[in-house]
Amino acid sequence: MDIHKPKPWHGVREFLKEYVIIVVGVLTALAGEQLVEQLHRSEEARLAERAMRLELGQDDGQQAYARVLIARCFDDRIAQIHDGAFGAPADQLRKWTAFYVPPFRSWDSEAWKAVVASDIGKFMGAERLVDWSAAYRTMPGLSELNAHESELAAELRDALPPSGEPSVADRQNLRRLAGLLRLANDRMSRGSELFLVRTRRLDATVAVATQQTLISQARALYGDCVVAPDLLAPAAAGDPRANLLGIRH
Repeated sequence: MDIHKPKPWHGVREFLKEYVIIVVGVLTALAGEQLVEQLHRSEEARLAERAMRLELGQDDGQQAYARVLIARCFDDRIAQIHDGAFGAPADQLRKWTAFYVPPFRSWDSEAWKAVVASDIGKFMGAERLVDWSAAYRTMPGLSELNAHESELAAELRDALPPSGEPSVADRQNLRRLAGLLRLANDRMSRGSELFLVRTRRLDATVAVATQQTLISQARALYGDCVVAPDLLAPAAAGDPRANLLGIRH
């Protein structure tokens, strides 16, 4: 076996030449590795955004859109109970309260939780990440409010005795619950509007075909009180005047 002995250096110039070749090779390899990693992370960020867009547009977005559609219907119903608490016949009140069942839905954020739990977010860019965060920040509030609304609605349906004439206290409690539910419905509607505005910036809006289907189904169930939201209009909850007003407007 022939053993090739290393060639002796022939001066500093040759040594520097060999050194530069080695350094450039190492740096090139490192740069290539970083480029591959960057491309991999960018692809992960793209897929994460796609997952969030599907979650917001096809799941939470449909719920928010539907809630805005029927907000006036539920406001009319609960206002009827509130205003008739002391004047309407007991059987009529029982009928109204039995049919007051606002929709209860889960407001999901699993795709966003996966982003937060990883370092994918930093590859989306600061502004883009803030936009996603703004949309998902509405989820906990809507979830909590929706659960509270369902509890109040259950209390409303049990507020009157099953038969006979309600007492003054029963009617007072009915009116109180109706007032709270009217406020909850208003907040659910405004929160849903804000959600829809924030998802518009992310191209995560509800598909037009889905909007039309929801409108048709809602009108079949509730009638002319259904109002399609203007998705291009600013949300009332995002109006700076909301910081100054503590009443419905």
